[in-house]
Amino acid sequence: MNRHNKFYAEMAGELEEDEYFDEDEDYNYDEEYEEEGEYDEVAYKAPARSAAPAPARMAKSTGKAAAPAAPAPRVNPYTTISPQRDADYDVLDIMLPQMHASWKVNAPTMLPLTESEAVTALRTSNYSLGPAFLQLKAKRDEERSRRGGGILKVTAAAGPPKQTSTRPPVESAKLDGEEASNNEDSSPAPSASSGRTTATSRSLKGTSQRRTKQMLEMEPDREKPDCTFVIAGHVDAGKSTTLGHLLLLLGRVSSQDVERNEKAGRMLNKEACKYAWLLDQCEEERRRGVTIDSGSFCFETEHRRVHILDAPGHKDFVVSMISSATQADAAVLVVTAATSEFETGLQHGTKSHLRVLKTLGVGSIVVAVNKMDFVGYSQERYDYVVRELQLLLKQTRIPEEAIVGFCPISGMTGVNLTQRDAKAMPWYPGPSLIEMIDKCPLESRLVNSPLRLSLQDVQSTTLYAKVESGKLFTGDTVQFVPSEVRVVVKSIQKPTVAGTVLVAFAGETVEITTNSPVTGLYPGCVGCEQNLLIHSSTDFEAQIQTFRTLTKSILPGTTFTIIVHALTVRVQVVTLISRMDSRTGCWSKGMVKCVPPATQAMMLFRAECPIALEPATECRALGRFVLQQDGETVAGGLVTRVVDKQ
Repeated sequence: MNRHNKFYAEMAGELEEDEYFDEDEDYNYDEEYEEEGEYDEVAYKAPARSAAPAPARMAKSTGKAAAPAAPAPRVNPYTTISPQRDADYDVLDIMLPQMHASWKVNAPTMLPLTESEAVTALRTSNYSLGPAFLQLKAKRDEERSRRGGGILKVTAAAGPPKQTSTRPPVESAKLDGEEASNNEDSSPAPSASSGRTTATSRSLKGTSQRRTKQMLEMEPDREKPDCTFVIAGHVDAGKSTTLGHLLLLLGRVSSQDVERNEKAGRMLNKEACKYAWLLDQCEEERRRGVTIDSGSFCFETEHRRVHILDAPGHKDFVVSMISSATQADAAVLVVTAATSEFETGLQHGTKSHLRVLKTLGVGSIVVAVNKMDFVGYSQERYDYVVRELQLLLKQTRIPEEAIVGFCPISGMTGVNLTQRDAKAMPWYPGPSLIEMIDKCPLESRLVNSPLRLSLQDVQSTTLYAKVESGKLFTGDTVQFVPSEVRVVVKSIQKPTVAGTVLVAFAGETVEITTNSPVTGLYPGCVGCEQNLLIHSSTDFEAQIQTFRTLTKSILPGTTFTIIVHALTVRVQVVTLISRMDSRTGCWSKGMVKCVPPATQAMMLFRAECPIALEPATECRALGRFVLQQDGETVAGGLVTRVVDKQ
């Protein structure tokens, strides 16, 4: 059974249903997070390999046709594949050049591959380029060790050749662990030569096991995992300035860029935008002084590879902020300590962004209290801001454990961004902003679940996506739903390492290059393995929570704009299934006439086109959504069932 046919290990525990609250204030879900599929809980097992095709090159040297030893597909003896003889010709024709190119780059000191061994490796690896490459590499390494000094070195260390056993060293190397053990047990006084034989056998067996483990038990980097943060907060809180200055201090941008921006800003009376303009590149953003499109940037901390999204704070661009939040593992909420600015933003942008983060299940939030230089680094002002924020967090039902901490900073002066400034704020004993980001807890990743690849953008032959669950290998054939477009992964680029990788894991953002046609692909498609496709339908059931921003009760026929993973589309309410009584907490059993604000309900929705969804209990990123109406965020929900239309 190969990797694509292997049944994925069950998750350690299913997510409990979210608990809902109904109080005077706007509220959202209050949920318990249970870990799913942790890296060290599920062991990867080596797939059983099918028998290799019988050798066929004897026909070339002798002129006699060799009888096939097995019904497996026969490799062409003249080192060229043939559409008449190879059922998999189309796939091999695409993947063989990639295999040879990968071998030339990654194994330059080894002899070139023959086409027959490349075809065999691809077939036994179910046409996955990464595993096939590692299989051939391990095989060549083992052959090299047998021909080279690996065995002779062990023999020479034990004694001169005349004292060795009459059994040749190569033959002793073929002994498996069981045979070696039997030899030891059958001899009451084992000789030095038998000891050397056993040691050699064990050494080779251990080497083989290590290579097999390296090839088949590939895991994410647990020492420095990838993670995605979104920067949220009210407009003019200083999000872009803070991130731009942070990137400068981390060496991700140059001081020359800052000087260039400062010179350009001086001409427009906007010298203070020198850091923000590192992120806001377009003319419209610079003219208006606000972020319009989300930007993405990468940097490393001691324990993290961070992919951070700079989301707009202005109400007009809240859809862009929500789309960014759907990709996030955690968030940095930036608020301003400046007098009147904090109070203005608290009940508008800040509250709305917190509601979105809660609805989408972003489990960890770092709160950065910015513009402390505007208030003279006052502890009194900082304490006031923290108290007000704690009340707001309580109102929006965000649990205390989700808040990593509060950090007073100045995005303009750089205080507390990368290291604590005891001179400016001697009263603050806590960590800097980058230290909080570095220690921010992350949810467990669904590495052992089926592949779910959320497509964010398509540019020419490059696909920008996030691996929401499972693993993506170079050479994999990925089918996108609902477009039904299949692409072969030529290469995988990871922005966090600024290079190419053979495999990407759940939680990682990737750039995929392909030679396959990409016509029909668009943001919102979800890539899957061909035999483990995600549901796609126009109809789905969901449990929703309406907010007080909803101006009219929901009736059958009410329309919304739904934002789920990278997709924004119109949906209509088809049926009101049930509604929770706010006084008793019980769900109604009869007909539901309407759903007012601040109410929980079950509904059947219908989208204007088929969309790829998954129940939120199986994949958070593909099952949580936000509903908008007339530019206001009016509800959030969890997909409970995708209705397959007959």
